[in-house]
Amino acid sequence: MNNINKLVLAIGFTLTTFPALAAGFQCKDHVTFGVPSQSSQLLCRDGYAAGYNYDTKVADWVSYRMTAASGQGQVPRKDAFAEDREVPVQFRATLADYKGSGYDRGHQAPAADMRSTAATMKQSFLLTNMTPQLPALNQGAWRILEEKTRQWAIAYQDVQVITGPIFTNSDGAIGNGVTVPHAYYRVVMDVANQEAIAFVLPQQNVSASRLADYIVTVDAVEEQTGLDLFTELPDEQEEAMESRLMAMWSN
Repeated sequence: MNNINKLVLAIGFTLTTFPALAAGFQCKDHVTFGVPSQSSQLLCRDGYAAGYNYDTKVADWVSYRMTAASGQGQVPRKDAFAEDREVPVQFRATLADYKGSGYDRGHQAPAADMRSTAATMKQSFLLTNMTPQLPALNQGAWRILEEKTRQWAIAYQDVQVITGPIFTNSDGAIGNGVTVPHAYYRVVMDVANQEAIAFVLPQQNVSASRLADYIVTVDAVEEQTGLDLFTELPDEQEEAMESRLMAMWSN
């Protein structure tokens, strides 16, 4: 067996044996600091990674790295919502599920964060990147939080963003079983300083002027979601970062 074949076999064995390493290999920078959960299906995109849940028909988490450059992308928004054909048809959310539901197709990785290329913009409109979100939240406080995240990417040059739904006391489902979240979380990590800020917003018409009231620790997000964030950090750094509130909000 030549050396190239041996290398291919070694890589294949490693990726099969160590799923987290495989995810990092496939999804590149978007899961550098760890895969939050072993969801039903890992989806790797140019601009983000997602852990999709077949039971809820939404992603448990969406993770992406944003730099000052990518946070200021210039590709125009193009609303082209589409089913994700990588997901088996019986587990897919569809456009019909959202029609007449009263909910927005709320982005997890926002289109405004995916303006680097036409591909990243297009992929941001896949329904695996959406959840049923109240219009008042999607177009109000949540949008302001997304804008604040882009400001942090510019200020800190490099941030890791992890966002997703919380299903405790779920508000039911729309269409053919697309679960409506009870709340949403967003975690933003300053990569250089390894500090993070986290938010949990209820599925309500939250006042954008009171966003600071919804700041929590990363530990609190993990407790409410069952996820394990930033597992690739050394334990001591991970524990310290996740247990404290960061004064990032004022910057």
